[in-house]
Amino acid sequence: MHSRTIIVGGGSAGMSCALHLKESGQEFLMLTDILGGRIRYSEEEKVNFGAYFVMSNYHFAKKLVTRRTWINPFSVTFHNNDKEWFNTISLHSVMRLPQLVKFYIALYFFIRHYSRYKIRCQTMPQRQAMAADPYIDKLFHQRAADFIREKGFEKAAHDYVSKFSYACTGVDMNNITALDMMNCCMGLGVPIHRFSFDRQAIESKLGYRARQESVEKIQRFNNGYLLETASGAQYSADNVVLATPAFVTKKLLNLDIPLRQTCQLYVYHVEAVLKEKYADRQMNVFSFESEIVFTAIMDDGSYLIYARDQNEKLLDKVCSHYKILGKVGWDKAMYVYGDAYMEQDFEDGLYIAGDHNGLGLEPTALSGVYAANRIIKKYQR
Repeated sequence: MHSRTIIVGGGSAGMSCALHLKESGQEFLMLTDILGGRIRYSEEEKVNFGAYFVMSNYHFAKKLVTRRTWINPFSVTFHNNDKEWFNTISLHSVMRLPQLVKFYIALYFFIRHYSRYKIRCQTMPQRQAMAADPYIDKLFHQRAADFIREKGFEKAAHDYVSKFSYACTGVDMNNITALDMMNCCMGLGVPIHRFSFDRQAIESKLGYRARQESVEKIQRFNNGYLLETASGAQYSADNVVLATPAFVTKKLLNLDIPLRQTCQLYVYHVEAVLKEKYADRQMNVFSFESEIVFTAIMDDGSYLIYARDQNEKLLDKVCSHYKILGKVGWDKAMYVYGDAYMEQDFEDGLYIAGDHNGLGLEPTALSGVYAANRIIKKYQR
């Protein structure tokens, strides 16, 4: 079967690419083993086992999900260790106010630059979009810890900023880039919401254009590409968008290039009674020394608990007693360590999309929009 464009992968990047092509009247076919990818929303449990929230400025990812309840930033407890913790508004935050002001000045400056960067990323590869703004380019190659020292809010970062970033990524300030850290920490300055993912609604929008297939091989064929799937089916296309995890992309293309390294996260949905010091807030966030990353209460009173280790005994750290309702392990949760870069324009007619160069639902969705725009422009000419 031949298509003008085949999208491989149905996560945030693949779905965004598909919807953008559909809006432009372009012919395409999506092949994916699971629609939603790492948006792992459980219809039965009404919780997300992948990303936990969306920000109000997620202009591309919001087309994929339904925004739900607001997460109150004033109902968060920050834990330094088992003996020291404080709430968002407390005497401790008053003491840190001068440095918090420095952080929010840096965040305001970042949001202005990042908003323009997102606009460029719709029509430019990320490398070119970063080069157009030396500030963004510097942050991509700079460690978060160095950026924090440069801006002079080390203590505020230790108590607040690093814990929020850790809750989003499971990574410490010495191993995450300044760009990814500030991208995550926009959630400290803009409203954030829980969300749901309606798989059936996306399937309805895509209709016959989406097929459940796992691509195992891709090769050049005449002026296009030939794809083979695990079921033995063959597809050909003039254009291919590989919207797959980086390690899958690397394998399919037989690449010998470095990749950003991944973090590991394990998500537990529990019916529980939390210990007293964790029980009165919507969220608890922790320092990197803790294997528990964060806890969050759901609308029905159950909890999501994220951890860096799959040992269920870790739940005893925060729960008086609990019953596990569901769990998902992510051995390759996010590509977040280092500043290795994967080119988006691999060759004529072959485009790479995903979270290879920047973490989060929004950057991933935006990479799919870029690939779609490249194809649209190709046929407009």
